[in-house]
Amino acid sequence: MKKIILLIFTLSILTSCQNKYSTGGYLVKGFALNMPDSTKIVMYLYPKSDVVIDSTIILNERFQFKGKVEKPRLAMLRIESTKDSRMFWLENQNIDITGEKGDFSNSKITGSKTQKEANLLQERKDSIHKEMKRIGEMVTDNNRDSLFLIHDKMIDEEARINKKFIEDYPNSYVSFFHLKRSKERFGPEETAKLFSLMSKDMQSSDEGKLITLFIELNKNPKVGEKYIDFVQVNINGQPIRLSEIKGKYTLIEFWASWCGPCRSSNPELLKEYELYKDKGFEIIGISLDTNKEKWMKAVDKDGLVWENVSDLKGANNKVAMIYGVQDLPDNFLIDEDGIIIARYLRGDNLKKKLKELFENKASL
Repeated sequence: MKKIILLIFTLSILTSCQNKYSTGGYLVKGFALNMPDSTKIVMYLYPKSDVVIDSTIILNERFQFKGKVEKPRLAMLRIESTKDSRMFWLENQNIDITGEKGDFSNSKITGSKTQKEANLLQERKDSIHKEMKRIGEMVTDNNRDSLFLIHDKMIDEEARINKKFIEDYPNSYVSFFHLKRSKERFGPEETAKLFSLMSKDMQSSDEGKLITLFIELNKNPKVGEKYIDFVQVNINGQPIRLSEIKGKYTLIEFWASWCGPCRSSNPELLKEYELYKDKGFEIIGISLDTNKEKWMKAVDKDGLVWENVSDLKGANNKVAMIYGVQDLPDNFLIDEDGIIIARYLRGDNLKKKLKELFENKASL
């Protein structure tokens, strides 16, 4: 009888602890098939890949993480030796992750309500993502610009799918995440409508306040419309106003030190600047960096001689919010009257446009 009572008591404690843990924190149990003992695995909150929140090693194809988050957060698990990784939604639940060596990115995840919602959205976007991948594999130097336009339309379609999902699941953190990512595509009015569907906690959070700021700031000027003036500080801390440096034709170039396509196109942009600067061509760079030192090193290494400004708020840069910039690189070309005459000018399209403006027109 005493053994039975002890067994019941022990089970009640274990059950109580398990329930308490599932409501008070997260328990991530991993099954890493075919991975050797002592393989290191780290976990960090997306997108801060340089800030590891926990790490462990794999033993007998198992690993485990315990902790607590204030709200569901997008996280990443990474195998240090191979850099193979799996993104998932971390929340205060018991979460099981099953993956295998060489295919860890496709690990199966159960136990997370938010992850289930993310999987549902992913299913809705599978076909468009497959098409994006197919287009990406077709890119060459000769067709890059035309395929970019096709890809941009696909991003619009993806935003429409996100919009429907947000309407269906307004209080999901997956919806909250994608509203933040697609707000530039939605514009301030549509963003405000979708944001109003969400919980008061989401709206009053720090991220929610940034969405409110976007709704207030965003003007999303189109080609044919007047540019929006702005002031931000340069590397030396001096305030630079766009209207005070505007030339005959001015390129507002949005970039960042961490943006590979931006950096690879900088030498080409520098050539065009040297070619036309004496004819009235100006450039102002808007950096979406958060680290001033990395920004300064990139400007110096790439030899960017035009004005470069930033508020070091990354994707929440106020000028980017005003102009509705979502992806990098991006740019706006304005004429001497302050009218936006082109956007997304890259590679040959930029060369052709500048040649048309500064050479062909000059010969007329």
